Order: sequence, then structure tokens, then C-alpha cells
Amino acid sequence: MLSEETINILTERLVSRFDKLNTEILKKIGSNIKKISKLTSSDAHRLEQILKYGGDYEKIAQELSKITNLSVKDIKEIFELTSKQDLNFAKQFYDYRDVSFIPYEQNMALKRQVESFSRISINEFLTNTTMLGYGLYNNNGEIVYKGIRETYNQLIDEAIISISQGKETFQESMSRQLKVLGGGGLRVIYPTTYVDKNGVTKHYSRRLDSVLSMNLQEGLRKLHNANQELFGEDFGYNGVEVTHHQNAAPDHIDTIDGKQFALIDRIQQQINNGIETEIKQDDIRGNQVRVKGKIYDDFNAINNSLDRQISTLNCRHRIFSIIVGVSKPEYTQKELDEDKKKNRDGFELYDKRSGKNKKYTMYSGSQLQRNLERKIREQKDIHILAKESDNTNLLLETQSNITHLIAQYKELCDVSGLPYKKDRLRVASYKRINVNNLKK
Repeated sequence: MLSEETINILTERLVSRFDKLNTEILKKIGSNIKKISKLTSSDAHRLEQILKYGGDYEKIAQELSKITNLSVKDIKEIFELTSKQDLNFAKQFYDYRDVSFIPYEQNMALKRQVESFSRISINEFLTNTTMLGYGLYNNNGEIVYKGIRETYNQLIDEAIISISQGKETFQESMSRQLKVLGGGGLRVIYPTTYVDKNGVTKHYSRRLDSVLSMNLQEGLRKLHNANQELFGEDFGYNGVEVTHHQNAAPDHIDTIDGKQFALIDRIQQQINNGIETEIKQDDIRGNQVRVKGKIYDDFNAINNSLDRQISTLNCRHRIFSIIVGVSKPEYTQKELDEDKKKNRDGFELYDKRSGKNKKYTMYSGSQLQRNLERKIREQKDIHILAKESDNTNLLLETQSNITHLIAQYKELCDVSGLPYKKDRLRVASYKRINVNNLKK
């Protein structure tokens, strides 16, 4: 089975392509703003049409198409790899039940399932990459989300107007827009018909990297769980094992994380049909069953009692079909208890607002870590815009922000023991500037 870390690596490889596209778009926008800033008002107006119709957007569209095609190929390969790993894990139960095992190359039912789920995921992926854009301020000071071409043209128009009002106005106007443009990042825009009181159509949006990562991981979870159902029906499963991951959320850490469960309805059917001979009717007590001296809770009863059921609402847990009393748990109870204690004990981190140490579980610390990673990448995007547009004040500001955020990130990792994930801080083409030279 694919580890959570492997799935994260495969997902990040997919997302990184679009991060690089985002960087190239920001560099192109910043470079053109710089060109405008060097011109007089009359010359800038002559440049406007060249920039808006000179092929910049066409190049962006071509690159987007190229990245999309590569990503579609990747998604298919990732789904196939996941299913091969799932099938290999299930082989032990086919052997135990003495049921014919069909390797992936000849397993047409599994191949059809992979094709079906990958097609759904690809269609979702293509839908999400159809309407991409950025947020910019409108005349009322509200952030409005527009497509890439509209965003590009609006910034060119604003730069042309601002340069005619003087250099100070130009820098102020552009800094304001570049902050929201870089900070918001390339986004998936979901068109709506909602119009506010000022007559502005308000579209809903989410960062593209977050959408792609969440959708791919959700698709892989659904495929994995469907595979387990398919294999389980083949070899006669009667229980499930829920995967374990460190720093689990509070609502799942005690209830499902890393545990094995029985499927009492299936066990009852197997007893009635003579398939199960080692478990007796007397071993079943309500929502529990005793197998080889061990008590198993009923999975459906536990899962139905949860507000956030397994594999829903961004739950990272997955299930594996097993035969209770036969499958050895991947983690011992001691290992699970140690991870649980470490998660709850957490750590303390100094909070500047209160002037006191604040207690974090490892779960809440990992959430803080993700938040800091996102903020650092956002500031690096703004930094790229500032550098390309020759906006010294904004460059100094973002460089300072990045320095402080990275210091916070390092402190968090040092105090908590969470891994310092350099890859999650990386932004293509970002390069630290010697701010002392800029101040001279």
C-alpha cells in the first residue's frame, strides 16, 4: 500500500507544475509593469496595446495546456500504482481463504475500476483548471476574482492610468494590487450569479494548489476504499483496519485511528451461510464480537456515531479490508498509545499577543505549520512581483516578512520536533535579495 508520505510526494509533484506556472505569470506581469513605470504617459499609452495583444496570454495558455496534459497522464499513473499496491496487500487474504488471486495485468474488474475513478478525478481536475485567475481590488476597495486574461489586462490598464498621475501614485497603486495578486495566488474561480449592492458580480474562489491537492487525495481515498470493497467481496472479508497517521485530529485519535474493527453484519451472514466456522453466534454481543480472545467493535456503529466520518471532510484515514483474528495490525497498541500521548502532550510556544507560552497539541501544531508554509509562499510570490516590477519598497517589505516568517517556522519546528519541510517553503524563481544594497 502507498504510504501517506508517498501520496503526499506524488500530489506535490502534480501541484508544483502549476506553482511554476503561477510564478511565470507573476514574473511576466511584474516585468510589464516595470516597462510602463519607465515611460512617460504618452509613451505608456502606445505600449498598452502591444502588451495586451502581444501574445503574452497566448503563451500562458499554451503552457497551461502543456501542464494539463502532463498532469492527466500523471493522475492515471498514480491511480494505477495505488491499485497495484492495494492488490498486493490483499493477496494474503486470498491465500488464507484459498480464493483464486488474479494479478493486476489480468484483473479486468480492477482495471475497469481504476479507469472509472481516474476518469472522474481527471474530469474534476480539468473542470478546476478551466477557470483560473486572480483576485484584484476594484474601485470600491473590494477583492474581485477574474480570469488570467482579465487580470493581466486590468493591471496593464491601471498601470497606464497611474503613471499619468505621477510616480508616487503609480508605486502606491501597484503595490496595493501586487500584494493581493501575489498573496492570493493562482486560483480556481467558481462563477456565481450573485451581484452585490454595488452591482459587482461576486465569484467564489480557492487557491489552485489547495484545490488540486485536496481533490487528488480525495480521489485516491475513494479509489482505495472502492478497491478494498472489491477485494473484500472476493476473499470474504469481515472486518476493516483503519490506517494510522501521526498527529491525528482530536475527533479521530481515540475512535478510529490505527484500529481494527469487525463488520458484525457480515460476520452474522458468514455464520448463517456456514462460511465462518471459528466465530460462534455466542461470540457476538451487541456491537462487539470476540475473536480469538480479542474484542472487536463494530465498524459501522463507530463510524456512524462520528460527526466527521472516515474519508470525508478532508479526513486522511483510509480503510483496509481484513479478516478479523487473521490480520496482524500494522501498529501495535503500544505504538498507537505512544503516538497518541505525544500528540496530546504536544508542546508550548511563546505567543507574542498574550506574552505567555501557548499550549499546542501536535495536531494543532501541524495546522500552524501548514499555515506558516502558506504565508511564506505567498510572501515569496509577492517578492517576485516586487522584484520584476522594480518596486523597491515592496521588495524590502516582503523580504522582511519572509525573514520573520521563516524564523517563526524554524522556532516552531525546533520546539515541537515537527519536521522542517524545505520543499513546502520553496517557490520557483524566488531568490533572496541583499536588502542592504537596496537601501543605499
